[in-house]
Amino acid sequence: MRNKKLLMRQIVIACASIVCLVGVVFFSYSSVEKMIISREEENMKSLAKVNARSLFSTLESKKDLVYAAFSGDMENLDEVETGSIKMGERCEYVPLEEIRKQQEWEQKQCAEMLKNPGEVVIGPIEQTEEGAYALYMLKTISVRGKITGYVRVQLDLDEIYEEEQALSALETENGRYCIVQNEAGKTIMPGTYRKEDISISHIAGKGSTVKWIYETNGGSLKNTKKLIACETITIGEEKLFLYIIENYNELVTPLERISLDFSLIGILLVVTAIGFIYKLQEHHKKETELVKELQHEKTLNETMKKQEGLMKKYNHSKTLGVLTGAIAHEFNNLMTPIVLYAELLEENEVVQKEMPDEINELKTSAVRCGELARQLLDYSRQGKAEKVLTDYDAVYAMHEAINIVKKILPENIVLQENICKTPYKIHGQVGSLNQIVLNLATNAVHAMKKGGVLKIEFGLSTDDDKFVRLIIEDNGEGIPTEIKQKVFQPFFTTKKVSEGTGIGLTVVKRLTEEHGGTIRVKTEIGKGTMFIVDFPYTIEETEKIPASN
Repeated sequence: MRNKKLLMRQIVIACASIVCLVGVVFFSYSSVEKMIISREEENMKSLAKVNARSLFSTLESKKDLVYAAFSGDMENLDEVETGSIKMGERCEYVPLEEIRKQQEWEQKQCAEMLKNPGEVVIGPIEQTEEGAYALYMLKTISVRGKITGYVRVQLDLDEIYEEEQALSALETENGRYCIVQNEAGKTIMPGTYRKEDISISHIAGKGSTVKWIYETNGGSLKNTKKLIACETITIGEEKLFLYIIENYNELVTPLERISLDFSLIGILLVVTAIGFIYKLQEHHKKETELVKELQHEKTLNETMKKQEGLMKKYNHSKTLGVLTGAIAHEFNNLMTPIVLYAELLEENEVVQKEMPDEINELKTSAVRCGELARQLLDYSRQGKAEKVLTDYDAVYAMHEAINIVKKILPENIVLQENICKTPYKIHGQVGSLNQIVLNLATNAVHAMKKGGVLKIEFGLSTDDDKFVRLIIEDNGEGIPTEIKQKVFQPFFTTKKVSEGTGIGLTVVKRLTEEHGGTIRVKTEIGKGTMFIVDFPYTIEETEKIPASN
């Protein structure tokens, strides 16, 4: 009877433990799922914003090209043909007397165009006989001071989608793809798109959302959960919506599998532990001698303490390993478009011919990032955490950084460098000094929009011979006094949205402090800005490094 009560108690404890374990796993799953979706939403919003701006810039440049090719007073209509050749697009000249023969939309656009003969009229977007969609642009033609007609330029939107914008390259293993719709909800880019998403337009203006939508596939409706990011483009009177769409389930399926595996493993461990405890109790009851019982209890206590210590170490190592693996996975996702565009640039013969060194540098950086992700994954497998801090040659790192700076400098900025020859070593993570120099140099370039002189100096500090000093100085616009105190604050920036994020100087300050160093800024409006960074350098006790600049 007593054994039955003991068994029932063990069963109740096991069930309660399993319920608690499942609850913890569910709570953890929900938190991690929200984090993953939130990060992916931010990534997709950034992709949508970048590609929408790029598409808008392309269409605006097409408009400017039409204006440049067909503006001015022409001697004869042969110049229209010359302008068409310059455009590289399908162009057709229509005399004024044939306007009434054109389609209704074209007659309306002509009436608008004749009110402002010097302007380029954009729109509408119409489907061609081949099934694709085209954006039309119209411009009046003046021959010897008289308007004789207009030219109709037809822009193939599929060609812009595939070749000029490469929007099809956004497709990933998560089912991601990009489409562009008009206000009527028609998918116009790509024109060959056949799987019409229903009710997508309802999320316009929200940036991104998780939404159940209906889509037609093989003639049947299917309700699927999607992660959608949207950006709006207005060109002329046409309003376009660029959507990046990703399958929600494909994002969370790996997490669901991991959660299920952990739940099963946890349940197995609980059941095993309960069974093990039950056997120990039964064995304990069978002990008849007090000495043996005491000895058994002592051994049991020592074993439990040892297991408790091992479990603490295991849980700590496992947590760090899972976190590091997740970071490496996210890092690889962020590197995917960088590697893809690097390969596309390498395959472009014109770009490869004009910028072979830049492409090589981009690929090398991508390989380094891949190596970093691999190292993070290796760590997540072995469960050990080692922060890679070492003494490295700061002068060598400076030369590497300056070589990169030279490649990004515009022609109107002159670089003056003064790097000491003594191989001073500083303690920190290799590559941090390069990042500090590049961030400060990039800020200096932005401050000298009209050109100027960029000075980079590195050598022994003139204030304290235990420190080496990095000075980066420009003769740009300078920093106002009321802003100077905020330059190191996260996300604070005076640049346009497309020029900076406001975290560059924050990163520089953090990396400097990781080296045990300090950073300060001197500036004067209209005369320029100087950043002074001091690092403590390392030296062998039996050596003394002479000062050399």
